[in-house]
Amino acid sequence: MTRYEEILLWLSMAGYALAFAAFLNGMVFKRERFPVYGFRLIIGGFACQTLAVIARWYATGHAPVMHTYENSLIGIWFLVLIYQGLSRWFPPSRMFGVVVAPFSLLILGNGLLVGAELQPLEPAFRSNWLFIHVLFAWFSFGSYLLAFADGIMYLLKERGSSGTVARLPDLKLLEELSLRLILFGFFCQAVMIGSGAIWAHGLWGRYWGWDPVETWSLISWLVYGLNLHLRITLGWKGKKAAWLAVGSLFGIIFLFFGFGHGSSIHTEMFAQ
Repeated sequence: MTRYEEILLWLSMAGYALAFAAFLNGMVFKRERFPVYGFRLIIGGFACQTLAVIARWYATGHAPVMHTYENSLIGIWFLVLIYQGLSRWFPPSRMFGVVVAPFSLLILGNGLLVGAELQPLEPAFRSNWLFIHVLFAWFSFGSYLLAFADGIMYLLKERGSSGTVARLPDLKLLEELSLRLILFGFFCQAVMIGSGAIWAHGLWGRYWGWDPVETWSLISWLVYGLNLHLRITLGWKGKKAAWLAVGSLFGIIFLFFGFGHGSSIHTEMFAQ
């Protein structure tokens, strides 16, 4: 990691940390201006992170798509981008920042702990399918995380209607938004799995090998498929639907940062 990238990254993480503190302060102590400050801090953190991504790309000569740190860096960039877009389209969703900010901080921190050495693009990653695979992977993760935040907001709103909680969207709107986010993430993850299979065929001569990340990708996709089935076909609504959105995310976390990328099994296989 270059010195310039390191400074920008730490500024970005500081922005996300302060944003979380501002959102939390606003919710706990019912200070209406603090969520506004939190949103501005997230924008500032995102700007610094964008420059860090550019610095990384320039230093390595390739898009940051290799291994845990670079996946964390570009993944959080997409997450915060989706959050900002949703906030522009649906302003009450700015309060989702109370979940987005700490997740961004933790995922970036995890990437730094694993290692951020500058490396040339390895042969296994020299494929156009890689960019499609990574792009849709992070679109799906970002959508699922925002659906998780939506579920948290729904549960808070359902329990009380005073202070900052009163400014959250109507329960019906939160429920509809959660469904749309999960549906979007579900289709993005389908493209991720499909493009990954094509990429694998080019490397190994087969589309599917049941290695741990492939297996957990399929499992997490089926979990969200079940989520949609219970909502659309069986009519699960209200608190049950909110808990579904909250609980379903843990499979994705396990996939991206636990069993899969944490142990680097998938990455090492591609590097061989």
